[in-house]
Amino acid sequence: MAGNVIDIAADMGGFDRKTVRVRAGEPVTVRLTSLDNSHHTDGGGRHQWAVEELGVNIVAPPLGSSYRTFTPDKPGTYTFYCDICCGGRANPAMSGKLIVAG
Repeated sequence: MAGNVIDIAADMGGFDRKTVRVRAGEPVTVRLTSLDNSHHTDGGGRHQWAVEELGVNIVAPPLGSSYRTFTPDKPGTYTFYCDICCGGRANPAMSGKLIVAG
């Protein structure tokens, strides 16, 4: 994995990190881990880490991890979210802020 690696875990209760800080122009790898198993009826244990404005969409399988490396090029504050389960974007536990510093 290239660049700065940020580990984020998610379960039915939400993300373990509500704020992620990175620098514009520097590659960052987000490794998303789902702590839920496939027996969950809401989402089947999968979780998502998506930042729509940056075109980032990571989906972790039940009890597994997925990652994506991207380079945010524009400073700002972006919302990340999981829209697979648990109330989706409307649930504050399933969203957070990605802060990209200049």
